[in-house]
Amino acid sequence: MVQVPDTPENEGQCICSGCPTYNECMRERTQVLFCARDKSECEIEKNGCMCGACPLASEFRLDKMYYCTTGSEL
Repeated sequence: MVQVPDTPENEGQCICSGCPTYNECMRERTQVLFCARDKSECEIEKNGCMCGACPLASEFRLDKMYYCTTGSEL
């Protein structure tokens, strides 16, 4: 596992905004790419996680879930 680079290309592959846990607060702040950036400052209710289905998860061998609550992989 390696740290996900915070790049426009990786942001374009990010599926955070389609996740059931992604909420209005995150949308208003345009927060995505939590695996490369940091956890959200929004209040989060876990409603399901899609991190395992993200193309970045397989590309960078990520094995955690709910990056919006835990922050980056490393």
